[in-house]
Amino acid sequence: MKCPNCGKELKTGQLYCENCGYEIQIVPDYDPLDELLIGQDEPAEKLVSEQEPALKEEKRNRPRDKEENPRGTEKKHMGLRKKWLLCSGGLLLCAAVFGFSYFFTTRDNNYSYQLRRGRALTEDGKYEEAIPYLEHAQALQEGMEGAGTEPLEYLAYAYAYTGENELAAAAMESAIEMEEAARGDNYNLSELYRKYMEVLNLTGQTEQISRVIEECSYPDIREALLPYRIEKPACSVQEGTYSYYLRLELSAEYGTIYYTLDGSMPTAESTPYEKPIELREEGETLLSAVAVNEMGMVSDPLVLVYKLEFQEDS
Repeated sequence: MKCPNCGKELKTGQLYCENCGYEIQIVPDYDPLDELLIGQDEPAEKLVSEQEPALKEEKRNRPRDKEENPRGTEKKHMGLRKKWLLCSGGLLLCAAVFGFSYFFTTRDNNYSYQLRRGRALTEDGKYEEAIPYLEHAQALQEGMEGAGTEPLEYLAYAYAYTGENELAAAAMESAIEMEEAARGDNYNLSELYRKYMEVLNLTGQTEQISRVIEECSYPDIREALLPYRIEKPACSVQEGTYSYYLRLELSAEYGTIYYTLDGSMPTAESTPYEKPIELREEGETLLSAVAVNEMGMVSDPLVLVYKLEFQEDS
């Protein structure tokens, strides 16, 4: 081994050069196996602990960018989330307002809605509330091809139960005319005529039934309507004051006659007329009579007042 300073040959183990006095530093030969064994002998925790201060210092001195600032990033995300929620809520609110506005503005011009509402109210017995919906439904479909008679049918019953007798009859007549003009189906017409009979009975307009049957231009329908015929009974003696006994004969071409003599309104539970009624006692008698046909329809009542005043023999 030579002195690195002057180049003089050195003895083995000599720590300084005798020629120039340079201190010799002995470095052991490098052996990769020794380094590997040393690394295995030292625990991993020791290496980490030795390196931790340097890592912390490096991290502390490292310039922070936006990605290494989690708190700022979180705030930014929260802000974006709030903005998104506000925008979404505003859009949903606008959509809801538009939807409600569209619904309430268009349903007034929606035939199906008006008819459905009027029909439901009629079936629930809320006839006065039903009438505006049904009238509007009928107005909406006027002039439309293939218009139906349902609004008029429900209107007729709603009018009947609210005392609008003439309007009820007119609604059924319009329904029949519409069906004749549009389709002319005998089955539908037969059903409309049957309902017309019911409406006339509900409104106490049974005197019109015979006229409606006579004016019907369909022989089969006219034949089917004959059981609905009804008329007010007639009496053989006019009302008034009499000085002798009376024999009253009642007649009605259609139906069975029921009568009372006490002023009460007769029904199918009252006394049936089977033979002439005899009045033999002085005083006033109020005769009331109705005819009930086989369909259970009741005629207008016949009401007559008779007064008997017998003269004393002189």
